[in-house]
Amino acid sequence: MLLRSFTAKTLPEAMDQVRSLLGDEAIILSTQDDGLKGVKVTAALEAEDGTGFEPEVLEGGLEVADRISTVLDHHRVPQGLADRLLNAASNLLSDDWMMAMAAALDHELGFLPLSEIGPERPIMLIGPSGAGKSVTSAKLCACARLAGARSLLITMDSDKAGGRAQAETFAEVLGARLVCANDPESVAVAVQQREADEMAVIDTIGSNPFDEFELRRLSETAEAAEATLALVLPAGGDPAEAADAALAYASTGARTMIPTRLDAARRFGGLLAAAHVSSMSFLAAGVSRHIGAGLVAVNPVSLARLLSTCEPFEPSSLLAAD
Repeated sequence: MLLRSFTAKTLPEAMDQVRSLLGDEAIILSTQDDGLKGVKVTAALEAEDGTGFEPEVLEGGLEVADRISTVLDHHRVPQGLADRLLNAASNLLSDDWMMAMAAALDHELGFLPLSEIGPERPIMLIGPSGAGKSVTSAKLCACARLAGARSLLITMDSDKAGGRAQAETFAEVLGARLVCANDPESVAVAVQQREADEMAVIDTIGSNPFDEFELRRLSETAEAAEATLALVLPAGGDPAEAADAALAYASTGARTMIPTRLDAARRFGGLLAAAHVSSMSFLAAGVSRHIGAGLVAVNPVSLARLLSTCEPFEPSSLLAAD
């Protein structure tokens, strides 16, 4: 069964969209006012093998589809990705909309536990200015300390106002060794001279994803240090802008993403769009600017729970396991 949602200023316009894309055989599952957007219509098309419209399936499927569609709309998930998630969820024949959405997220997005990033390769954080790379670097060092390991914090951001003092404070509090580096060569030397039991974290300067020179510089640094790249991206951004930025950063070799500021945003469609278009896997997430809050794991179930929360919430409840 193929599900799609359509939004138009009027119901006739929405119905024209349904007939144009799904044909006259489409079944209208629901219609509802969509605030300033107009009218939203959810429609389904029977599978070619003739399956998918059993009464018991429709009864539970309608509620699941409506709830998931409402959640995705709230977070401003781009229509194409929203349709893919809606279809993936509808194919599960589950009456638990939360689990259906989690399975759909697992189908369309990537997830990589932080524990699978071994200490053999440095982890290098990249992203736009103000994304939270320095704090995330400190949180990674904190994770290493909690695991009983030592860490090496290599900062390329010491020239900004207060940058060196901030890095020194982080290193002292976390018991990490600090090295300031300004170019790919000095970063590579710092990595090569690290001690055997040190996990290296590289904090880069904020970059412009649409500046080819800056992207090339990041690629050169990562190659010189033989580092694993992770994009640090704040929540709450415009989905199209976030997707364009992530796609640009993916050209440097970044394959993982650490979203930040989850406690300071209420719309996460930009993060989903960015991860999907760039094929980056969620590695972990920052839910607070405070280092003590650490990084939390991101998996399909915890992400579905986060998306389902459309009202203000406490930072401690974000991505909670239970």
